[in-house]
This record gives sequence, C-alpha cells and structure tokens, in this order.
Amino acid sequence: MLIFLIARFSSSLRTRAQLGFRHHYASHIYYSYSSVAKLSQSNRLEQTRDENHSFTVSYLMNSCGLSAKVAGEVSKRVELKDSDKLNSMLNLLRSYGFLDPQISKLVTCYPRVLLANPEHNLLPRLRFFQSIGFSASEMSELFSYNPKLLMLGLEKRIIPHYEALKSVLHDDWKVRKCLKCSTWSIGSYDVKNIIPNIKFLRDEGVPESLIFSLLSRRANVAFMNQSKFGEYVKFVKETGIEPFKAAFVEALVVVTQVNKSTWELKLDTFERFGWSREVTLFAFSRAPKIMAMSEKNIADTMKFLIDKMGLRLEDITGNPCILRYSLKNRIVPRWSVVKILKMKGLIKDDISLTTIIVTGENKFLEDFVIKFQESVPQLPKLYKGELGPLPEVQA
Repeated sequence: MLIFLIARFSSSLRTRAQLGFRHHYASHIYYSYSSVAKLSQSNRLEQTRDENHSFTVSYLMNSCGLSAKVAGEVSKRVELKDSDKLNSMLNLLRSYGFLDPQISKLVTCYPRVLLANPEHNLLPRLRFFQSIGFSASEMSELFSYNPKLLMLGLEKRIIPHYEALKSVLHDDWKVRKCLKCSTWSIGSYDVKNIIPNIKFLRDEGVPESLIFSLLSRRANVAFMNQSKFGEYVKFVKETGIEPFKAAFVEALVVVTQVNKSTWELKLDTFERFGWSREVTLFAFSRAPKIMAMSEKNIADTMKFLIDKMGLRLEDITGNPCILRYSLKNRIVPRWSVVKILKMKGLIKDDISLTTIIVTGENKFLEDFVIKFQESVPQLPKLYKGELGPLPEVQA
C-alpha cells in the first residue's frame, strides 16, 4: 500500500512539473508573440506617419505652390490627409479671388487653415467680408496679411469688432482700411470700450485723421480698459506732446506696449549715457519710438554714436530719431564710408553726422558712394559690408 501511495505521489509531481513547463512555455510564446505584435504595430504607425508626412510635403508643394524647403518646415506644423477636403478649401479660396501666390503666403503663415471646414468655417467669413464691401482682391489681401482672421469666431470676434469700428468711424472705406491693417492678436477685450475711449481722445483735441491713424495701425489700443486708457493719454500729454501732432498717437501706442518696470530700465539706460530723465522725456516727445527700443539696442547705439562717431549728447537730443535707425545696417556702414572719405580729405571734417544718418538711401549713395567711387574703388563693397568693418570704424 505504501509503495502504491509513493508511486502515485511521484506521478503527481511529474504531472505538475510538466504542466508548469507547459505553462512557462506557453507564457514565453505569448509574451514573444505580444512583443512581435507591438513591434509590428509600432512599425505600422511609423510607416503611417512617414506616409502622412510625405503626402503633406507633396501636397504643399504641388497644390499650394510651396518650395521643397518651405514645405518641409510647414509640414512640421500641420499634417494633411484628406485631399478631397483640402482641394475643396483651395477651390473655395480661388473662387473668391485668391491668387496662387496669396494662397502660398496664407498657407505658409497659417497652415492650419487647410484643416478648417470649407463650408462651416471659411465660407461664412468670406461671405461676411464680401457683404461689407470687400472686393475679391481686397479679401485676398486681408487674409494674406492676417490669416488668423479665417479662424477667429465670426459672431463673437469679427462682427463685434467691425460694428465697433463702424460706430466711431461712420465710413465704410475707413472701416475696411482698419480691418485690413488692424491688429487682430487681441486676447480678450470689451468692444464697448472703443466709444468712450475715442470720445476721450476727441475731447482732448486729437483730430479725426490721427484717430483714424491709431485705429488703422493699433486698434487694440482703443479697445482697452477705459481707466487705463485715460492714464496713458494723460501721461503722454504730460511729456509735452500736443494732441494734434502725429507724435501723440505714436507715443500713445508705445506707452501701452511698455510696462512700468521696463520703462524705468530704459530711462536708467539713457541716464548712464548722461541724459537726465527730463532730457529723455523731451527726446521721447520728439521721437516716441526710441522707448520701444530694447535696453541693449539703446546702449549699443548710444555708445557707438558717442564713442565712435564723436557725437555730443546735445546732437542726439536735437535729433533723437537717429537712434531708431539700424546700427548694423545703416549707421555703421554709413560711418565707415564717411570716415574713410574724411581720412582721405575728400569731404569736410565738419560735415553733419546726424544728417548723414537721416539722409535717404539714394541720396546717400549718390553723394558719398558713387561720387567718390573712382577715388576710393572699395567704397561700394565697404558700404555693403563685403569688406567687413575697418579697424578704425569698427563698432
């Protein structure tokens, strides 16, 4: 009996061992199959992505007129799939007067427009702008200049914006002009603010021509909070700028874009070069955009004008607009030309350097480059920066 039990127990152990082996083997097969399946799925996904990317680049080049390089860059921002839907979008744009170069520009700037629903997203906007007097060519210009208009809410953003502008301008042509040039990157605003804000400007003596200039360049300024708007207008007046001068609107735009701490940093930067705050504000009243410059740009330009060109502070104060010209593309190249001409005795030492900077491009070329090219053959290359900065005029 004992022998029988031992034999039965041993048999049971062998059976369990076999079952365990089979289970382990089956598990190994299952996990191997699962890994292969996952790898296969991953490969399929990668292949699908490659195919989609290839189609996107091809469509952007062949249907939207983009170069291979631009199409490659744009394909990183959008993935195209349905050629029928895409063709419907392009056909709709063309039916409203969009030319191929304008479509290329539109797609390059805002490729997601291709993903919009032609009937539900694009068509209502095109019909609206057509209804308020935009011609086919004007619409294509409008959307090419600001493609996000195609995606902004018609009922919540575009129509209220249009009605608000119409309420203060009372002229269809001016409203269309503002819509074409206006800043549409406005996060959120209350369109009702424009009426009291524009009234405030009129009460302060700002003429209609300058109000139109403001709305056509930076309409978002007129939509801001009323109390804030009033503070900015008051500040600009305190700098001494008369409301009937173009500089008033320029200054208003600048102060709304520069926060208080940044404003103080810019005042400090000018102060390091010898301008008091009063002098800086006086310069600002004559050339408001100097306070839109970065602190580094202010410092680099002031340093070059004073240390390299030898301008006095009063020279810059008398003509502060020279600060707004590009140091790299205008001031340094012109100074390089003038410096070498002075060294060779071809022009007088007392020539006005501020006039040199503000002189128009063609006039400068004629008077200082072409005129002396025979005497100094390297002048054209020097002016274009092809010779590099000379040691004595290097910024």
